[in-house]
Amino acid sequence: MSPRNLERESLLPRFSLERRVTVLVLLASILVVGAVATLGIPLELIPRGFSSPFLRVWATWSDAPGQEVLDKVTLPLEEELSTVSGLERIWSFSTTGFGQVGMTFKSRTDMDVAYREVRDRVERAKARMPDDLDRVMIHKDDGSGVPVYMFGVTVDPEVTDPYNLIQNEIILPIQRIDGVANVENHGLEEKEILIELDREKAEAAGLNIWQLGQELAGDNFTLASGTVYSGGRKLLLRSVAKYHSREELENRLVAPSVRLGDVAEVEYDLPESNYRARAMSRPAIAVLVFKEGDANTLEVADRIDAVVQSMKDNPRLEQIGTATFFNQAAVIRDSLSTLVDSGKIGAVFALVVLFFFLRRFRMTLIVTLSIPLSMLIGLTAMYFFGETLNVISLLGLMISVGLLVDNSVVVAENIFRLHRDGVPRREACIRGAGEISLAIIMATLTTIIVFLPVALVEGQGQFFLLRLALPISASLIASLLVALVFIPLSVYLTLPPSRGAARRHENALAARLQRRIQSALRWLYDATLGRLNHGYTRLLALFLNRRLDLFIGIALAAVVTSAVVFDAERPRAVQIVDVQDEDRGGFEVDVQLPQSTTLEDAEKYFRSVEKVLEAKKDDYGLEGYFIFHRATYGEIQGWFKSPKPEGISPRAVVEAFLEEMPEKAGARVYTGDRRNNQEEKAQNFVARLYGDDAAQLEEVAESLEEVFLEVDGVLGVQRAAERPADELGLVVDRDRSQRLGINPEVVAGVVGYALRGRALPKFYADGKEIPVRVRFEEEDRESLDLLADFQVPTGDGESVSLASVTRAHRLPVANRIFRRDKQVSRSISLELEEGREEETRQRLNALMANIDLPEGVRFGEPPQTGAQSEDTKNLLFAAGLSIIFIYLLMGFLFESFILPLSILPTIPLAFLGVGWIHYFFGYDIDGLGMVGLVLLIGVVVNNGIVLIDYVNRLRGDGLSRREAVLTATDRRFRPIMMTALTTICGMVPLTAGGTSSLGISYKSFGLTLIGGMTTATVLTLLVVPVVYTLLDDLRRIVAAVLGRAARRRPAAETAG
Repeated sequence: MSPRNLERESLLPRFSLERRVTVLVLLASILVVGAVATLGIPLELIPRGFSSPFLRVWATWSDAPGQEVLDKVTLPLEEELSTVSGLERIWSFSTTGFGQVGMTFKSRTDMDVAYREVRDRVERAKARMPDDLDRVMIHKDDGSGVPVYMFGVTVDPEVTDPYNLIQNEIILPIQRIDGVANVENHGLEEKEILIELDREKAEAAGLNIWQLGQELAGDNFTLASGTVYSGGRKLLLRSVAKYHSREELENRLVAPSVRLGDVAEVEYDLPESNYRARAMSRPAIAVLVFKEGDANTLEVADRIDAVVQSMKDNPRLEQIGTATFFNQAAVIRDSLSTLVDSGKIGAVFALVVLFFFLRRFRMTLIVTLSIPLSMLIGLTAMYFFGETLNVISLLGLMISVGLLVDNSVVVAENIFRLHRDGVPRREACIRGAGEISLAIIMATLTTIIVFLPVALVEGQGQFFLLRLALPISASLIASLLVALVFIPLSVYLTLPPSRGAARRHENALAARLQRRIQSALRWLYDATLGRLNHGYTRLLALFLNRRLDLFIGIALAAVVTSAVVFDAERPRAVQIVDVQDEDRGGFEVDVQLPQSTTLEDAEKYFRSVEKVLEAKKDDYGLEGYFIFHRATYGEIQGWFKSPKPEGISPRAVVEAFLEEMPEKAGARVYTGDRRNNQEEKAQNFVARLYGDDAAQLEEVAESLEEVFLEVDGVLGVQRAAERPADELGLVVDRDRSQRLGINPEVVAGVVGYALRGRALPKFYADGKEIPVRVRFEEEDRESLDLLADFQVPTGDGESVSLASVTRAHRLPVANRIFRRDKQVSRSISLELEEGREEETRQRLNALMANIDLPEGVRFGEPPQTGAQSEDTKNLLFAAGLSIIFIYLLMGFLFESFILPLSILPTIPLAFLGVGWIHYFFGYDIDGLGMVGLVLLIGVVVNNGIVLIDYVNRLRGDGLSRREAVLTATDRRFRPIMMTALTTICGMVPLTAGGTSSLGISYKSFGLTLIGGMTTATVLTLLVVPVVYTLLDDLRRIVAAVLGRAARRRPAAETAG
């Protein structure tokens, strides 16, 4: 290297030695500002600004059949929500008492604007919905849509008015907490005034429930009636006709000389519930607390927890119990502590590795201190950019633990080598850092540049990768500054001017101890990595003469990897998935019961399930459990103790629980484990039907089942929904109803009022609103015969029986109605014979192409098992762009388009290790694994850059190509192994650590970096030099050909 170039590249190291006070002031400033930033940076669960492209609207309507929910709730919502801008896909689901509409929005849609539009459309749709609809809610899948705190409230049966007690003593105190935006509850029922008509007495008095409901609804109101002037003042006039007590209702005349109390029982009691909720074997109410958008999650959750815990000392709540289900503060602390603990252990491992190589405590300490210093600068950058410390940003910092020492190690190692070779201390520090400054700058930039393509892709992966990029990039740039400014000065201050000076200043005992430790470590190094170094040099010398043999071996390894590791037909093949089947802090089991099941039967069944959980609670390591169920559907949730007991595996617990669960005919059980859900098995084929009539789709599906079962390779059919239930249909005789002047809506209203009841306007008593409902007594609505005798008002004021204007018959209907893109959807899952899946799918596709479906029914595209999500595809695209950007950056470094190609083979070599390590440990490559893959691309090329840069320097000093390659490999073996092992050891604790209570597993991420770094490091020292020589030969050949062509042209012109 020329003196001018060396002086230019040694500018920062020279500055650090000449301006020591300035450097120390800079260091003090970093420590002070970094301490302030570290203490002030807020803690969150997920990064701020996250906005999922999904919104859901769901509504409950007690006891309404699925078809009616679809017609009167789901369809109005779907029609209004279809006009929201940026909408990409819409789907809906309707079942008994419940309807839901889900929306997926296009990338880059402003979800805050979309949420406001959805809220506006919901308000429009409410005008078309039934008046007695229970509730309509909008769920936003981002940080604000996740409760910061969720707990259950259990109530002793002796409590007479749990609603007001819980509302006043629990919910209202939480709502007053600073930072709380909303408090929701599920299961807290308010007492209501229930007017239960005696049908015989009402009919004897000439009353029918439709007319009575209309009269009572219009009899209890407050109405603005204009303004009047009195005494020169303008006054608002309001007409008030409100009931204020139960006695007023009972005394209300409903017919001449007939009071309401004469024909009905007016009671103040809890309404009939169509569900049950229990926690820890007691009736329970779930309370969900949401924070304001800008409030600090940790502080708000801590305040809520303090209030909840203080309730145990409240004497008014002696008969009330609480159990915390979810505390986001605890989750944040647990998740962050998992990463911090892994980072601490990784830093210790890195320290041990560095001491093993450097064998000097001061030198090791100096290099190791570059980790916290660089991370402090990274935290400072995050603080000033307005970022939070969350599971993503902290993961980025933990990743940096193994990477931050790379630059410092290479600089310190080079300084130490020059000083050992007799170069004076000052010159060794300046030259040692200056010689490799360009190489480490380029190596750092290759790691950072892998995040640049992320800005060009879309999806949620982009959001999280960009939040991961800031701490990594800031810390790596900081590590570069530390390596070129602080390391040379620190080494200069700790290195003795000469070996003799070192011996004079050493304590005799300390010197002997240090020499013994150094001797032991040197012997251990020579016996292991030293021999490996010599072996690499001899092996490289061999392959430089037999280059083809090396490539044949690499190609064979790639073929074997593809055939064994990534072959999708093999049961243990490694796949790219979105979510890993990993340990979580709890589990959920869903149970679908037959449609004919009553709420009482379901309650008996789930009580028996509850007994199993109570008996096995300690065996399963459960802190608590919660059971919610309706007549035909139930959810069972369990959460483990924290920390989770040793030997407890959620999957094993679920499997053991399923074995212990009592059996019930027709019941179907689903779990969060995709291996237990039959429709999602890789051996399944899903045929999906689309149409406009749910009943028609049911009939077509039943006929298709018989056809599909005849196909060779199909073992059986598993329905996505249970068999259709029988529903009683009342068909209005239009001719007769028109002659009698009966509106069909009145017929439906009479039946609805009588069976479900009608909600009347609330009235005020004791300073609170009390709901009012009217319906028939239970014994008057039990059978079909009683239903037929219901009286329907005619146009002339008389009444006729329901049977005289309707006819009843049973209709098969779908219990659960799915709609996708405004069409009813029906799927049939076929179980295929193992080992013949592909050929069976081909037969089924050919069969479906030749089936003539009824008009209005068509086959749709089924979901592909194991298909990659859009985010995964975007990450793969970003990985490809990263390779291109790295190539261009290396072209800038080497001033060549050919030499960078010698380093790029390290990337596929790393992929070999990624595949095999996942294969051996039985893991798929999940979303975090894909993030690690993108990061790995920028990391594994660093060693190749440093190696080839040194080869070029040696050739510039006059060495032959072969000598330069062998010398560079021998000299760079030690720093390459040092940096690789610090990175790998830094990832080991993160990989071996358990899963946080949030359910985030870092195993695939850690395995990706460990496996990729291992194979890339092991093979880089062989493959990169050999490829370098091949490309150098190619460059010479191209230059020679071009040179001959250039010489021939003037000769030809002269001859001409």
